[in-house]
Amino acid sequence: MDDKKAKKLFEITTNRMFTAIESFCIWKKMSMMMNINEEGKDKAERNVEIFRKYWDFFSTVQNSTYKSFVTDLSIFFDSEKYEDTFSLQKLIREVKEKITDIEYNKLIEEIDDIKTKHGVKIAFILELRNAEVSHQEIERKRRLIVFKEIDELFVGVQEILNLLSKYYDRSFTILDHIERNVTS
Repeated sequence: MDDKKAKKLFEITTNRMFTAIESFCIWKKMSMMMNINEEGKDKAERNVEIFRKYWDFFSTVQNSTYKSFVTDLSIFFDSEKYEDTFSLQKLIREVKEKITDIEYNKLIEEIDDIKTKHGVKIAFILELRNAEVSHQEIERKRRLIVFKEIDELFVGVQEILNLLSKYYDRSFTILDHIERNVTS
């Protein structure tokens, strides 16, 4: 892969992860706004009334942000099925060309450790994508999304991106400012 194409691959990945976390933060904030435990009874009830009054708008935003974060996050961990799409494996191959075998083996071990640590969360995101976003179950199952777990998964993505970019161009990806920017 030439450097121009590699640069584009890293840019696409970073942009997709920014979009994923932005969408997740919006979806999470909208969900929390209707929760009595988060907002208090009066404020949550007021928010529910506003959501009901403008249901077409809010339901569309909520559905779209949900599908966006699930899709973008799942693509990062997806298997490499299509030649012309980005994937974590393509990023790894690109970095492999620039480092020694010892560095590559260490990189793979570190990425595998991160993926193992977040394995249940990754599997859950892929399940959501397959059951509710890319395809639609006829009999939907109730799946509880724990905000903290998705936040932790984004930290894992950031760790992987930083491992890869350390070898690629010595840059760093920082995602923790996005929630403040989106929900302020």
